[in-house]
Amino acid sequence: MPDTGSFEKLAGLASSFSVGLSTAFAASLKQINPTLEFNFGLLTLVCFVVGFAATWWIHGVIFNENLDEQDPNRRKKALIFFGTTMMVAVICCMGFALKGISPEKLKEVGIGVAIAVFFMSIAFFFFFKVVGFLQRDEENNSLDE
Repeated sequence: MPDTGSFEKLAGLASSFSVGLSTAFAASLKQINPTLEFNFGLLTLVCFVVGFAATWWIHGVIFNENLDEQDPNRRKKALIFFGTTMMVAVICCMGFALKGISPEKLKEVGIGVAIAVFFMSIAFFFFFKVVGFLQRDEENNSLDE
Protein backbone atom coordinates (compact mmCIF):
# COMPACT_ATOMS: atom_id res chain seq x y z
CA MET A 1 0.00 0.00 0.00
CA PRO A 2 1.51 3.38 -0.97
CA ASP A 3 2.11 6.04 1.64
CA THR A 4 -0.89 8.40 1.42
CA GLY A 5 1.03 11.08 3.31
CA SER A 6 3.42 11.42 0.37
CA PHE A 7 0.53 11.80 -2.07
CA GLU A 8 -1.11 14.43 0.12
CA LYS A 9 2.15 16.38 0.30
CA LEU A 10 2.62 16.14 -3.47
CA ALA A 11 -0.97 17.25 -4.11
CA GLY A 12 -0.56 20.11 -1.64
CA LEU A 13 2.72 21.21 -3.20
CA ALA A 14 1.39 21.03 -6.77
CA SER A 15 -1.81 22.91 -6.03
CA SER A 16 0.01 25.47 -3.87
CA PHE A 17 2.44 26.13 -6.70
CA SER A 18 -0.44 26.44 -9.20
CA VAL A 19 -2.38 28.89 -7.05
CA GLY A 20 0.81 30.85 -6.38
CA LEU A 21 1.45 31.15 -10.12
CA SER A 22 -2.17 32.14 -10.75
CA THR A 23 -2.10 34.90 -8.15
CA ALA A 24 1.27 36.12 -9.42
CA PHE A 25 -0.10 36.17 -12.97
CA ALA A 26 -3.16 38.16 -11.90
CA ALA A 27 -0.99 40.60 -9.94
CA SER A 28 1.41 41.07 -12.86
CA LEU A 29 -1.31 42.29 -15.21
CA LYS A 30 -0.58 45.91 -15.95
CA GLN A 31 -3.05 46.49 -18.76
CA ILE A 32 -5.62 44.34 -20.51
CA ASN A 33 -7.00 46.55 -23.22
CA PRO A 34 -6.04 47.39 -26.02
CA THR A 35 -2.95 45.24 -25.51
CA LEU A 36 -2.06 42.76 -22.81
CA GLU A 37 0.86 44.04 -20.73
CA PHE A 38 2.60 42.53 -17.73
CA ASN A 39 4.71 44.10 -15.01
CA PHE A 40 6.76 41.62 -13.00
CA GLY A 41 8.04 43.11 -9.77
CA LEU A 42 7.93 42.83 -6.00
CA LEU A 43 4.12 42.70 -5.94
CA THR A 44 4.22 39.67 -8.25
CA LEU A 45 6.61 37.86 -5.93
CA VAL A 46 4.59 38.77 -2.82
CA CYS A 47 1.37 37.53 -4.45
CA PHE A 48 3.05 34.26 -5.41
CA VAL A 49 4.27 33.71 -1.85
CA VAL A 50 0.90 34.62 -0.32
CA GLY A 51 -1.03 32.39 -2.76
CA PHE A 52 1.38 29.51 -2.19
CA ALA A 53 1.29 29.88 1.61
CA ALA A 54 -2.51 30.22 1.76
CA THR A 55 -3.01 27.09 -0.34
CA TRP A 56 -0.43 25.15 1.68
CA TRP A 57 -2.27 26.22 4.85
CA ILE A 58 -5.67 25.16 3.53
CA HIS A 59 -4.28 21.76 2.56
CA GLY A 60 -2.97 21.41 6.10
CA VAL A 61 -6.42 22.17 7.44
CA ILE A 62 -8.15 19.78 5.04
CA PHE A 63 -5.85 16.80 5.61
CA ASN A 64 -5.24 17.22 9.36
CA GLU A 65 -7.41 14.66 11.12
CA ASN A 66 -6.72 16.07 14.61
CA LEU A 67 -8.57 19.32 13.88
CA ASP A 68 -11.99 17.67 14.01
CA GLU A 69 -11.57 17.10 17.74
CA GLN A 70 -10.94 20.80 18.41
CA ASP A 71 -13.67 22.29 16.21
CA PRO A 72 -15.83 20.12 13.93
CA ASN A 73 -16.63 23.09 11.65
CA ARG A 74 -13.04 24.28 11.29
CA ARG A 75 -12.56 22.76 7.83
CA LYS A 76 -15.77 24.28 6.57
CA LYS A 77 -14.86 27.72 7.95
CA ALA A 78 -11.35 27.49 6.51
CA LEU A 79 -12.64 26.52 3.05
CA ILE A 80 -15.16 29.36 3.03
CA PHE A 81 -12.49 31.83 4.18
CA PHE A 82 -9.97 30.55 1.62
CA GLY A 83 -12.41 30.57 -1.29
CA THR A 84 -13.76 34.00 -0.49
CA THR A 85 -10.30 35.49 0.02
CA MET A 86 -8.98 34.09 -3.24
CA MET A 87 -12.00 35.30 -5.20
CA VAL A 88 -11.69 38.80 -3.73
CA ALA A 89 -7.95 38.86 -4.46
CA VAL A 90 -8.42 37.86 -8.10
CA ILE A 91 -11.26 40.34 -8.58
CA CYS A 92 -9.18 43.15 -7.04
CA CYS A 93 -6.19 42.38 -9.27
CA MET A 94 -8.40 42.30 -12.36
CA GLY A 95 -10.10 45.54 -11.32
CA PHE A 96 -6.73 47.18 -10.83
CA ALA A 97 -5.70 46.08 -14.33
CA LEU A 98 -8.86 47.65 -15.80
CA LYS A 99 -8.07 51.18 -14.62
CA GLY A 100 -7.30 52.56 -18.10
CA ILE A 101 -10.09 50.96 -20.09
CA SER A 102 -12.44 53.05 -22.23
CA PRO A 103 -16.09 53.38 -21.12
CA GLU A 104 -17.30 51.61 -24.27
CA LYS A 105 -15.27 48.50 -23.53
CA LEU A 106 -15.92 48.60 -19.80
CA LYS A 107 -19.42 47.17 -20.20
CA GLU A 108 -18.12 44.24 -22.28
CA VAL A 109 -15.32 43.56 -19.83
CA GLY A 110 -17.76 43.83 -16.91
CA ILE A 111 -19.99 41.19 -18.48
CA GLY A 112 -16.97 38.93 -19.03
CA VAL A 113 -15.81 39.39 -15.46
CA ALA A 114 -19.31 38.68 -14.13
CA ILE A 115 -19.42 35.46 -16.14
CA ALA A 116 -15.97 34.47 -14.85
CA VAL A 117 -17.02 35.14 -11.24
CA PHE A 118 -20.17 33.09 -11.80
CA PHE A 119 -18.18 30.09 -13.03
CA MET A 120 -15.60 30.51 -10.26
CA SER A 121 -18.47 30.37 -7.78
CA ILE A 122 -19.77 27.20 -9.38
CA ALA A 123 -16.30 25.63 -9.21
CA PHE A 124 -15.99 26.61 -5.54
CA PHE A 125 -19.42 25.12 -4.82
CA PHE A 126 -18.52 21.80 -6.44
CA PHE A 127 -15.13 21.76 -4.71
CA PHE A 128 -16.89 22.30 -1.39
CA LYS A 129 -19.36 19.49 -2.15
CA VAL A 130 -16.58 17.07 -3.17
CA VAL A 131 -14.67 17.77 0.04
CA GLY A 132 -17.84 17.14 2.06
CA PHE A 133 -18.48 13.91 0.16
CA LEU A 134 -14.92 12.70 0.74
CA GLN A 135 -15.20 13.47 4.45
CA ARG A 136 -18.47 11.53 4.76
CA ASP A 137 -16.98 8.65 2.77
CA GLU A 138 -13.94 8.59 5.05
CA GLU A 139 -16.23 8.48 8.10
CA ASN A 140 -18.24 5.61 6.57
CA ASN A 141 -15.04 3.69 5.77
CA SER A 142 -13.72 4.17 9.30
CA LEU A 143 -17.01 2.83 10.74
CA ASP A 144 -16.72 -0.30 8.62
CA GLU A 145 -13.31 -1.20 10.11
